[in-house]
Amino acid sequence: MKTLRCCALVVAVLFGTGAPAVAQSTGGGTERWQYELVPYFWAAGMKGDVKSGNLPQTSVDMDFSDIWDNLDFGAMGTFEARKGRWGVLFDAIYMEISTSATSSRTGPGPIGATLTANANLQMEQTMLAAAVTYRVSEGPTATDVIGGARYSKIEADANIDASLFGQTGVAARSGDKDWVDPYVGVRVQHPLADRWTLVGYADVGGFGVGSDLTWQALAGVSYDFSKTVSGKFGYRYLSVDYDKGGFLYDMDSYGLFAGVGFRF
Repeated sequence: MKTLRCCALVVAVLFGTGAPAVAQSTGGGTERWQYELVPYFWAAGMKGDVKSGNLPQTSVDMDFSDIWDNLDFGAMGTFEARKGRWGVLFDAIYMEISTSATSSRTGPGPIGATLTANANLQMEQTMLAAAVTYRVSEGPTATDVIGGARYSKIEADANIDASLFGQTGVAARSGDKDWVDPYVGVRVQHPLADRWTLVGYADVGGFGVGSDLTWQALAGVSYDFSKTVSGKFGYRYLSVDYDKGGFLYDMDSYGLFAGVGFRF
């Protein structure tokens, strides 16, 4: 069913953008507070399965262009504060998605009736993450361990208009789903040249508290345009396996990311 495929696509968009960007910290052992704000964008494709309530399980396999066609508005970014070896890292994502589909079916016989249904779906997703970081290695390769929690919430409104023999009917549904995933991770930063820094990041979480299991890995580089502005880009892979209360989201998201860091 085209409508069901569209709904599955929207769910995949919402959760796939949930991976946090990694903000590069500046300096290691200084005792003054340092801050970095990083607006970022992730061009992710998605592959996996989704299921909600009595709807059948649906497989999703989409390029980023498919997701982009259904995106109304999106904003995402990280903020990191560091003093000495300790730091805090925040991540925030907000997305608005809408999609629609029309389906028609004609019954048998010369005067078979035609049933027409129009479906419209609007969804909002909010994701908030907070973590504490600790620098275990100060040398040329800076290494941080990370522990925190990520909160995800989806709000959806669906309207279906059906027409048969000139008679019309409207069905409206709304709902929301939320959970919290604890996670632990590690970040490594290694200077490649005067302005270039290699960044690696990995985390694992869920542990049955929220998701059964969620993990992600990131490899990228940072380029310092100046002492206060840097560009960040690379590749990220995120996997989420959530299956509770009749809702299944087992999805892998992967693609290039880019962001701009502002240090102060």
